[in-house]
Amino acid sequence: MMPVYVINLERAAARRERIGAQLDRLGLSYALCQAVEGAKLDAQAVSALYDEAAAARDYRPLSRGELGCALSHLAVYQRMLDEGADYALVLEDDAAPGEEVPRVLAELERVLDPASPTIVLLSHIDKYTRWGRRPLGAQAHLVRRYGHWWLAHGYVVTRAAAERMLAALRPVWSAADFWAGFERRGIVRVQAVVPCCVGLTELARTSFLEGGRVDLDTAEKSRRSVGYYFKRYLYQRFLHQILVRPFLRVARQRPPSQPPA
Repeated sequence: MMPVYVINLERAAARRERIGAQLDRLGLSYALCQAVEGAKLDAQAVSALYDEAAAARDYRPLSRGELGCALSHLAVYQRMLDEGADYALVLEDDAAPGEEVPRVLAELERVLDPASPTIVLLSHIDKYTRWGRRPLGAQAHLVRRYGHWWLAHGYVVTRAAAERMLAALRPVWSAADFWAGFERRGIVRVQAVVPCCVGLTELARTSFLEGGRVDLDTAEKSRRSVGYYFKRYLYQRFLHQILVRPFLRVARQRPPSQPPA
């Protein structure tokens, strides 16, 4: 069965117990991966692990919490490779895996190629394209996402994707869930499962791992040029909607209901 890795801070015992109980109920064995607490990194460690110039140029400056979160996910990829796994399910400790997760994991192992650098989001995405979707049993589909989506609380990563992410993100220059950017740069291919099968618990409202996250749109506003707005409103808001989007057969997914505690 596909290995499951849970990212958890050592001091976050309640979160650890909560997600452990959820996975036990689903019959999924899992390994805990100790998270990196960015706030506790000293200046020397930050200098060695974080490329501030690349972040400012290609993304935006990261908070210490975001740096710790990114390092935590990279550590999971390294552990996965060290243990010889072809695929892995990566969960943060505020994730709420649904009843369908074991079946979806089995289907993904059947259809995914470990040599293809693919990330599959099991979390909610608002929009996706129907073109090229693949059935995952009778209830779900593997689809291409549409638009920019964040969050990294539940996803499957192939061996090749783990290798690519480690090569591209050491030292760190972006948040762990910059999926559209990673795909745009050719690092990985990002897909999603619909309907989604990993939600968030109420613990997500107070993130231990990624405290101090900066809003990307707010951070970028000061750097946007006239050309940016011309492209956004002429192409993305007008030409793209008329000439491209209808052929993509874009669909919208309803937000998931919160699972019981």
